[in-house]
Amino acid sequence: DEAQRSRAAIVFGVALYAFCSSTLLVINKVAMHLAPSAPLILFFQFLSSALAVRSLRAARPEMDIELLTWSKAKPFALATLVFYLCLFSNTQALKSVNVETVIVVRSCSPIAVALLERATLGRQLPSLLGIVALLVIAGGAALYVVTDQGFKIEGYTWLSIYFVFIVGEMVYVKFIVETVPMSTWTRVYYNNVLSLPMAMVSAFAMQGSSSIEDIVWTYGAISAVCLSCVVGVAISYAGFNLRKLVSATTFTVVGVMCKLITVLINDMIWTQHANILGHVGLLICIGAGFAYEKVKAKR
Repeated sequence: DEAQRSRAAIVFGVALYAFCSSTLLVINKVAMHLAPSAPLILFFQFLSSALAVRSLRAARPEMDIELLTWSKAKPFALATLVFYLCLFSNTQALKSVNVETVIVVRSCSPIAVALLERATLGRQLPSLLGIVALLVIAGGAALYVVTDQGFKIEGYTWLSIYFVFIVGEMVYVKFIVETVPMSTWTRVYYNNVLSLPMAMVSAFAMQGSSSIEDIVWTYGAISAVCLSCVVGVAISYAGFNLRKLVSATTFTVVGVMCKLITVLINDMIWTQHANILGHVGLLICIGAGFAYEKVKAKR
């Protein structure tokens, strides 16, 4: 009985995370297509997640969920800024680039992370096999960019900004997690609440280029934004839940599956996707990224 319950929990955990992870990027792309305002979409997502955590705290007071305090918000603010800029630049890029392009850029992040961790934290460089895997990732990304028929300067500019901040987040957030003690759900709450004013400032600053008043709120646009909020809240729980249930290697395998499902869904629902050579470059990036994670786990 206990073994069956454990197996059922793992199956449910994998299914929930796979659904959320594989659909969120596509849902955000559709939301940006129908309601092209990154700050507004992010504001609704942050608000939904913050309210969900507050509701969880009210429903289960015994859970370790802290409300905002200045002593913890102050050191956490910079981490939240990096977190917000990652999401903002990612969402803004989705106005101009394919979903596959975002996955390729994200797949290249281990290259910069390995170098940055060596420079700032004194960590060892990857092994020879790890370096080979990183070079293959770079080759796959180069193939994708060269064959990208939807190449747009604006989209790749936002992706470049996203790349800088996602690499910084991967390194800096590790430092914050170690120095600012708080539970996982508290961290989720802080991230989302502190990001709300940043989204409002961004919306005000970008009114000239993408005014909220210009958005046509069709049923499709409202549905896409609401769905992105629901899945955004769900993935917070699903990610933490799955990490608790399975090993790091299994989590990585599920992550690779999610990327492949994301590409499949994006190909099926519309024509805004990469060509055949672009798909080959993308698969090279995903495969080499998986190989790099396996090599890294063995060290």
